[in-house]
Amino acid sequence: MPELPEVETIKEDLRGLVVGSRIERAEVADPALVEQPREAEFVRRLEGVRITGARRRAKHLIVELGTGDALVFQLKIGGQLLLVPPVAEPEDAVMLVLHLDGGRRLFLRDQTGFSRARLLSGEELEERLSGLGPEPFSEGFTARYLEERLGSRRAQIKPLLLDQALVSGIGNIYADEILYDARLNPRRKANTLSGEEWERLHSAIRSNLAAGIEHRGTTVRLYRDVLGRPGEHQNYLRVFERHGKPCPRCGERVIRERVGGRPTHYCPRCQGADGSAGDGVQLELE
Repeated sequence: MPELPEVETIKEDLRGLVVGSRIERAEVADPALVEQPREAEFVRRLEGVRITGARRRAKHLIVELGTGDALVFQLKIGGQLLLVPPVAEPEDAVMLVLHLDGGRRLFLRDQTGFSRARLLSGEELEERLSGLGPEPFSEGFTARYLEERLGSRRAQIKPLLLDQALVSGIGNIYADEILYDARLNPRRKANTLSGEEWERLHSAIRSNLAAGIEHRGTTVRLYRDVLGRPGEHQNYLRVFERHGKPCPRCGERVIRERVGGRPTHYCPRCQGADGSAGDGVQLELE
């Protein structure tokens, strides 16, 4: 699933490759993609419009348009934005094609079919984003913020990291890696963390997301950048989907469990002892 580093990478690609282009027409190949407005209006409002910018908010990819509207993508699990040429034209799973000037086309391809798009006015966009938590690299995102916002919660720490109203942009992959770096069991209740542990967690959030951006994202299965290239951060993962392999820190076998309904990978030695079992945790044996 594209998380903050993957969406950030795509945003930077669009800034360099697509911003300044004019959309000659939009072709919706899968009506399920368009959530707002109705498909006919969505297509009409994109025709002849120039792309003036690209930005990211949490996992939302925001394409700014000369009309003042914003084309907002949520790439969900498997969404890919591919520029043709130089990328070969996708043969399947196409949901949207933006026909650009100069004979180029921007394809949204998603084998899972879960990607969604909205064309929003400035006011609608502000309302859409209003419930999101702070960006992890923003000035207001501090260890104190984490402790004050989460420190009284009896919920497990991993599901809290995935709550976009509390922290923007973290998904399952980076949550596992962050908790590994912070030496926190994913089942730990937030109200049991010490001040030092909140500091470690804050540092781990920023360092892991920064590394993901530096390596142009994590390709476990479907993620590609705008030029169809996989990311490189999967080569640096320590625990995510490495169950059964030795922990790079202590050599203990990495395990996978369900925490908060999500597959979760961690080292029981480096991240153990502080949390109790149970609370809906189910061991995955495969």
